[in-house]
Amino acid sequence: MADLACRRLAVSLVVHHWCETELYPAVETLVKSLLAARDQGALGEAALFVVYNGEAPLDFGSRSRELAGFFPFRVEVLPAQANRGYGKANNLLLESIALQAFDAALVMNPDVEVAEQALPRMLWRLSGDPSCGLVVPRLLNPESGRDVYGCKRYPSVAVLAVRQFRLLQRVPVLLRLNARYEYRDRRPEWEHRGVELCSGCFMLARMRFWQDLGGFDTRYFMYFEDFDLSVRAAARGWVQVYEPGAVVRHSGGGAARKPLKHRLWFVRSAFRFFMRHGWRFWRVGKAPR
Repeated sequence: MADLACRRLAVSLVVHHWCETELYPAVETLVKSLLAARDQGALGEAALFVVYNGEAPLDFGSRSRELAGFFPFRVEVLPAQANRGYGKANNLLLESIALQAFDAALVMNPDVEVAEQALPRMLWRLSGDPSCGLVVPRLLNPESGRDVYGCKRYPSVAVLAVRQFRLLQRVPVLLRLNARYEYRDRRPEWEHRGVELCSGCFMLARMRFWQDLGGFDTRYFMYFEDFDLSVRAAARGWVQVYEPGAVVRHSGGGAARKPLKHRLWFVRSAFRFFMRHGWRFWRVGKAPR
């Protein structure tokens, strides 16, 4: 039997706009998966912390009571903070619960839908593998049902350019480069230990993992904070695992399909990432040493 080392779970959910039609389905599907994990013995306690970093006024007590109406575990909506980015908001929560008795923390976006067996699979994986620090699920597009390919290899300037400019996506050699970047040489149904880069939209990790790395690098306002975390984790000996039996539907799009300011944030964060971890202009895979 697996060592039940991750029975007490904290969930960090950062929102910039309080959108009930997006947030509540995410929480409702999260509840079903948490209850399934508890019923299967993979979970004992859970707590949801909604970190609000929006500008509009919010009645935190009222919102907490609304969520508590259908969330059967502890739930808190944390007071507004100035929007300093996704990584900073999650770090504030992780720091605030550092002295509480949580074994693991899940960082998730509000635009996801969690399959019922996702958290049981991920918690058992984390608990049963001492070398595993971080587990990520299989991501599917909620409309098409196709794989989103959240796990990546170390990027190059060329592959990031392909993803930003659609005209380049007509060039076969560049499409092959992007396919390698997205691990398309591996079937989505295959488990993968030693993933290079993990998507930050749904990350389950041991508290020791978060504490060892100091959370996200807050110099990334948006984009690449998850990739930076993955590279630093691998350098410190943590194993990152893709669990295909855990399915999460994610509706978020890439920077290329968002407003200009997002593309500028993307370029700025990519530059910071390459300056810190090493430049690659063509080949993808394995961080430079």
